[in-house]
Amino acid sequence: MTRTASLPRWRSWFVPFAALMAVAEVVMIVAGTHIGFHRLLVWIPAVCGVATAVTAFAATARGATGPLRLFWQRVAVAMSAVLIGAVSQTADIAFVPFDGMPPLGSRALLCYVIGTLLAIIALLRLPGGGRSWRQLTTAVLDLAVVGVTAGVAASEYLGWAVGKFGGRASTWWLNLAMVAIGVAGVTVVVKIMSARRSPAARTALWWLAPIGIAGPLSVILMTAFLPWPHLNGSAAVLAFVGLFGVLAGHAQQRAYTGRGAPSSRVAHPVVYRRGAAIPLVATGLTSLLVGTVYLRTGHLTTIQVAGTTLLLLLVVTRQAFALGENATLLETVARQAMHDELTGLYSRRPFVTAAAGAESPHTVVLIDLKDFRSINDSLGPVAGDALLTEYAARLTRIAGGDAVVARLGGDEFGLLLPGTAEETAATVDRLAAAGDEPLSAAGHEVVVEVSIGIADGIDMYRRAEIALREAGTHTDARVVRWDVSLQRHLNQRATVAADLRRALTAGEFHMVYQPVVALPHGLITGVESLIRWTRADGRTISPAEFVPVAEETGLIVELGEWIVDTVCAQAAQWRRRHGADVLDSIGVNVSARQLLDPGLPEMVAAALARHGLPAEQLTVEITETAVFGGGRALASVQALSELGVHIALDDFGTGHSSLGLLRTCPVDVIKVDKSFVDGLNGTPHQEAIAGAIADIAEKMDLGTVAEGVETPEQARRLFELGYRRAQGFLFARPMSAAAIDELLDPGIGIAA
Repeated sequence: MTRTASLPRWRSWFVPFAALMAVAEVVMIVAGTHIGFHRLLVWIPAVCGVATAVTAFAATARGATGPLRLFWQRVAVAMSAVLIGAVSQTADIAFVPFDGMPPLGSRALLCYVIGTLLAIIALLRLPGGGRSWRQLTTAVLDLAVVGVTAGVAASEYLGWAVGKFGGRASTWWLNLAMVAIGVAGVTVVVKIMSARRSPAARTALWWLAPIGIAGPLSVILMTAFLPWPHLNGSAAVLAFVGLFGVLAGHAQQRAYTGRGAPSSRVAHPVVYRRGAAIPLVATGLTSLLVGTVYLRTGHLTTIQVAGTTLLLLLVVTRQAFALGENATLLETVARQAMHDELTGLYSRRPFVTAAAGAESPHTVVLIDLKDFRSINDSLGPVAGDALLTEYAARLTRIAGGDAVVARLGGDEFGLLLPGTAEETAATVDRLAAAGDEPLSAAGHEVVVEVSIGIADGIDMYRRAEIALREAGTHTDARVVRWDVSLQRHLNQRATVAADLRRALTAGEFHMVYQPVVALPHGLITGVESLIRWTRADGRTISPAEFVPVAEETGLIVELGEWIVDTVCAQAAQWRRRHGADVLDSIGVNVSARQLLDPGLPEMVAAALARHGLPAEQLTVEITETAVFGGGRALASVQALSELGVHIALDDFGTGHSSLGLLRTCPVDVIKVDKSFVDGLNGTPHQEAIAGAIADIAEKMDLGTVAEGVETPEQARRLFELGYRRAQGFLFARPMSAAAIDELLDPGIGIAA
């Protein structure tokens, strides 16, 4: 069995049981001042409490790794020595006759001292993290403050002990041991203050600190319990030593289980911050002690006066250094607020401020890394961060020392370049050309395409954003410089966006349907629905003009809901009028933005149920690009497929990784893009591609539809290559629902 397996596991009863032992000890002490009972009775909760602490420390060590595990193992060994000492002292009480002060044998005293020394070693061996010279000086002063306070208190305690017990050698050894135990508590406090970073939970260390006063307090309680020989000061404090030890282990356990989350068995380092509380508390306690002594005796000893004076000087010096450290900290915070943590570049706010205050000639260049999300998802966040860091270094190198370089968030960067437009054009050219050079990202060589927006003159940051948006919208333009036409285009799109919502409310949209026919006879088997917009003034707005605006503004979700409802209602009407099998399916196009809406599957299901349309008669047409990145979009497609809706991959062959999508996406139909149809009857290579697509679809049991068929020769050749359905101007242009009604009469077909 391994050493890890031999350690006990943390149990939920540790804390309640230790608390019960402490309460039982208090109850017996209070009752013992009124009634008598056997003198060993008070030792039962004391020994049980310490034994529970030993078990709790061992269980805490089991849940940790590295230095943290060693620390809790050492503390468990130290508490085991205390447990042996408690058992030894219990034996002394049971078998050694005494009158007055209860016996504390040399074996028990030696065990207590060994346990104390082991605890001090464990604390000193606990890593504390690095710090600056100013922080180190402040920590040393903190140590001195606590040390002087402890020295003044120890001198008062020893004076009281000598006066109470005399100057016998055994008395001196006893009280030196008690002072050593007190030093352990001081060491805990010192460790908390001096540690900048430590694997141990801060709360756990604070629970260990009160154990240090157990020794001196036990001697004081022994003298207080002299009238009741069945009570014992050591037993009284040992029960609480066990309770505080268990609470320390529980605090550490909560630190690496995240308040109830499954334990990762690793305690994450916590930053400890020192404040002025400890020096002020130390000064206050010393002042209270000295004041009490003076009121009681009328004079102070040399140690007390010198210690108090030294303490005040140390506190003043310490606070002066702390103020300097705070100033340095403020500078660090200010720098972090202005700089990106990952790349070290300026962040958005200072960059925008610099761009707004820059006088001509300056140029703002905004850069967006294309497909960064896909790279980050495929290679992992470590490679993604490395890629951003490498690209930041490239930007800094190309821009030069006079430029302001910033990471504006995510995969967007910004440059504020001095000089005229002609001077900055060369820098932009170098940026664009560098995009063809691979970057090293955690062992991967990655080529990143970029979109670049440029603007100068007034309001150049906002204008550069417009140019960058335009560059990202059009795949054929990597670099776009702002000009007045861009602003006009933006205003036009804003007008279209405003009109879209009004048009949807006013009912200006309507649907047309393009037949899908069977080859070779041309009978209609299905339709594809297409949206049209005719304004109240009679002007027709092209879908190419308003659909992208609807996607950008999010109105495509509301518009898409209207489309699905309208199409389902029309399909249900055709079923009632012409029979259930009149059409195999009716297609509706769904955009990438709609697929990102988690409510899409539920909306489609509601529309089908509302109009009584079977799910298999609805075909949702999507593009390869819409689902290429997977994630939410692919989940929506899978949910739609589970409803029974057919999925068609539109414009097949023009997007990303088409063959891979056939494996990962639940596709039922492939709609072959018009560009492949146009190549028929041309070179053998062009026909080979169209034929290969048909073969793949047949072997994967997928349907095929050839789009954009315009000539009888194309129709015949498609049939020879294995295509059995087609659509295009050869058969019919998009038409109204009433026109489709006429085509659905039995026996009527569309000539090919």
